[in-house]
Amino acid sequence: MKTLFTALFTLACSSLWAQQDTAAHNPSQRHHIYERYSVIPTVSIGFIDGYRNNYTLPSGFLKNNTSGFAPILVKLEYAVWRDVSLAATFSYDAFFYNFSQQYEGNNGPFVRYRTDNFRSLSGGISAFYHLRKFIPIHHLDPFVGVGISLNNNRYSAYPQGDSTAIKLSHTLTPYFKVGARYYISDRFSLFGDLGYDKPCIFSLGFSCRFFSGKNPLK
Repeated sequence: MKTLFTALFTLACSSLWAQQDTAAHNPSQRHHIYERYSVIPTVSIGFIDGYRNNYTLPSGFLKNNTSGFAPILVKLEYAVWRDVSLAATFSYDAFFYNFSQQYEGNNGPFVRYRTDNFRSLSGGISAFYHLRKFIPIHHLDPFVGVGISLNNNRYSAYPQGDSTAIKLSHTLTPYFKVGARYYISDRFSLFGDLGYDKPCIFSLGFSCRFFSGKNPLK
């Protein structure tokens, strides 16, 4: 996952420098912060995983190491009004939670090691208010967003009682984030946000902006 993210980021940077060279020969080109009717896909990596950090074990189980990848988050945003955009949000989280359980056998106690293969696929909708009027910093697009997410979770060996079982769960969680984009060209921007979202507390990534062809309201 991290290798794929690095490759995508390198490709975006290469396109960015090519676009900057073109802009250098076109002094009339300007960096606009937020444009109505624009479509903005965003890819980011999450940090401080809520599923991983809040995983609990019942009595009789002991925690071992946890391995896996950081959550991957994707957001497809459309600038509907002058300062408001709507977005479909998606995330994928996966890790291996390793633990052990002690048993009493005929020949004495023994330990059985287990691994819970956790997978979570989430999708939701959110609305963002862009704060450019209140924080007028060149190239910066600060925002605050609220929404809701539907999480589809699967545990391959969830500890229950003195054993484990496959567990499926579907939960609704609120979404609240503050963040910003910093535009390094008219099309590309660096992205970061912070707040409550089940897969992570904050994320870092990049965005690419496309225009619908309508005249934006500035």
